[in-house]
Amino acid sequence: MNRSAVNDLNSLQTNHEIIKKIKESGGRLNKFSIPEFESFVEKLGHQVDDLNRLNVIHVTGTKGKGSTCAFVSSILRQVNAPRPLKIGLFTSPHLIEVRERIQINGQPISQEMFAKYFYQVFNGIKSADPPLRLIHPHSPTMPMYFRFLTLMAYHLFLEEGVDVAIMEVGVGGMFDSTNVIRKPVVCGIASLGIDHQNALGTTIEQIAWHKAGIIKTGVPAFTVPQSESALEVIKIRASECSAPLSVVPPLEGDSQKLGVPGNHQRTNAALATALCGKWIQSQIPDASADTVDSWISNGLSQASWPGRSQTFVSPRHPSLVWHVDGAHTVESIAACGQWFAAEQEKHTGQCVLLFNAAHDRNVYDLLATLRTSTSGCNFAAAVFCPNLSSRADSNNFTVCHDANLVPQRHAAEMWTTISSVTNTAVLPTINAAVEYIESTYGSCGVETHVLTTGSLHLVGGVLDAAKGSI
Repeated sequence: MNRSAVNDLNSLQTNHEIIKKIKESGGRLNKFSIPEFESFVEKLGHQVDDLNRLNVIHVTGTKGKGSTCAFVSSILRQVNAPRPLKIGLFTSPHLIEVRERIQINGQPISQEMFAKYFYQVFNGIKSADPPLRLIHPHSPTMPMYFRFLTLMAYHLFLEEGVDVAIMEVGVGGMFDSTNVIRKPVVCGIASLGIDHQNALGTTIEQIAWHKAGIIKTGVPAFTVPQSESALEVIKIRASECSAPLSVVPPLEGDSQKLGVPGNHQRTNAALATALCGKWIQSQIPDASADTVDSWISNGLSQASWPGRSQTFVSPRHPSLVWHVDGAHTVESIAACGQWFAAEQEKHTGQCVLLFNAAHDRNVYDLLATLRTSTSGCNFAAAVFCPNLSSRADSNNFTVCHDANLVPQRHAAEMWTTISSVTNTAVLPTINAAVEYIESTYGSCGVETHVLTTGSLHLVGGVLDAAKGSI
């Protein structure tokens, strides 16, 4: 049943050419996105204001928003007064199985629950009674992949009666389907950078405008230190909504242990702390300061977020150590490189890079940033592959699959120029890349550390192929 649901879900993905046309519209199609999504909510028998009962914590950003949500979920799982909370979490993308995107109490929903709610939404939207309210003549009659999962998450959280729903924005904020929520409890904006330029704009100010679109009238909002121009845009948008805005500095020192490694996570942990503090103050006003501090401290130390600054030893080749991080922007790649370099200071041996060169990103800047941040690492080779995996959950029809692997070959040439490493390989799938690395370096007699980065889809495929789990 779950496989059927996954296949039907994959049919909702748009192909590369359709996405290209949407991006080329310059955002003209965006203005219909929220009204269209509201019509889907109503089609399922809910009123949009019903979503306010979910006591939403809404989080956006360019890098760190997923980690922030993971910290928030972990903190709120510590709450036990007057009773433990039932916590919904919606994030994207998934690493191995799509049901990872919708979690309750820190666990992906079961295959049975996924299939149940998938078909409640899928069949509910397809039914003719009541008719779908079309916003304009070309309104879709079924939400696309991400919007469908957002709708499914909101519906599931209402039906399951969660006490809080932590909602991570997909792209941007202003026109993102998660932004259908009218009255969240608190909003957060993680670190901003240049990404998704075709959808959000080419300047940090344009991107900040979209991200700050989740701020609602009178709803407290928190952000982390940003560039001066980005912060100014956020401040203006908060002022327009009469929303109190606070800038949260990173956690200082090393006294607070974090369950997700990496120095950059101290910024995400600080944002999560502020969001949870405000949520608890609003929803559990009788909780003492000491109790709240204990919940926060325990939650931060026990948090986990697979695929971000994660290390594991190959179960088949003990001398092969995988270091995986889904970084895919210049800023996050720099943080990933610094994390990997710090890890390598503890080890001897050689390094291998496994990288995905996505067709819509500035690959040269990403690789140059990675080389600079890992300048002390001894890379013996580099492997490049597209985001193609053997799992149905990983089928991605939004990517243009170049049969000649041209983007990956160009990336290999760039890496040779940037790093002077001439030993490169281009493989057709993630599984083939993992098999190549294991067969070449798994028994070579030298401890080998494989840095895997450039895409969360790549990381998910590697966790599946090399580890067998997240």
